[in-house]
Order: sequence, then C-alpha cells, then structure tokens
Amino acid sequence: MKLEVNGRSSEVSAAPDTPLLYVLRNDLGLAGTRFGCGSGQCGACFVLLDGRPMASCDMPASFAVGKKVVTVEGLGGGNLHPVQTALIAEQAAQCG
Repeated sequence: MKLEVNGRSSEVSAAPDTPLLYVLRNDLGLAGTRFGCGSGQCGACFVLLDGRPMASCDMPASFAVGKKVVTVEGLGGGNLHPVQTALIAEQAAQCG
C-alpha cells in the first residue's frame, strides 16, 4: 500500500484493515501520533487527512491511500509549528 505522509511517499506492507495509527508508528516510525482511547474521541491519534483532522486509531490504513496524511511531526515543514511549540512549552502529554 502506498501512502503519502508528511510530504513523503512510502510503501508499506501492512494489511489494508490495519489502523493507520499502527502503520504510522510501527511501519513508518512516527511516534508523535499516539494511542489514547481507541475510539477516536480523545485526540491523541489525530492526523490531518487532506487537511481535515481525523482519528487514525479507528481508520483503516487503506482509507488513507491517495490522500495526504500529516502527523504532528509534519506540521511545521521543517520549522516548529505553533502547536508543536505550545506542546513543548507546556510539557503536554498524550493528546496535549
């Protein structure tokens, strides 16, 4: 399955029904997106999917094929995004 994450194209061999969260963390090594409640309610797993916030814990990775995924690591485009700066300044845990 081919995914575009943080502006980079990646080929992953995960099953299509694997939650996007697990693909991001386990296959792509992006640890910023986290498991929280497991039902898409808490925000710990949220990513931007074509610019819209979406829960990645209950979204099959196959749903993201052909779409642009942005994780917290990709927000700033090389510089810290204001959200990242705030999370660091407040020493926020999990979903912030």
